[in-house]
Amino acid sequence: MAWAPDHYDREGWFKRVIGMDPFIAELENLVVVFADLQADGYIEHFYCHLDFQGKGVGKALMQALMDKGELIGIERYYSHVSITAKPFFEHFGFTSVKQQSVEVRGEGLTNFVMEKRVAK
Repeated sequence: MAWAPDHYDREGWFKRVIGMDPFIAELENLVVVFADLQADGYIEHFYCHLDFQGKGVGKALMQALMDKGELIGIERYYSHVSITAKPFFEHFGFTSVKQQSVEVRGEGLTNFVMEKRVAK
């Protein structure tokens, strides 16, 4: 699987995530949803556990990201979104800026650069 390799660079991953301040929701020690909002409006690592999709936890997380963004003055949110997640982001007012083909660990994937602009 492209997104979940059998082996990965733990040190590299740690260096990458150490500066993040993610939103995480757990239920009985299971991470059900998480994401990170960068200072420039980039939404990274938006994830919702399959068993909890369609139950409102993703919606609550997206609202938390928007609330944080409003506090820090973000006017444009953007993300690289999978085909599966595209309708979810569209529901929150994101529009597709560009469709792109990317290669992750030798696997070709299609994703979308999506954005949402907020009037000030």
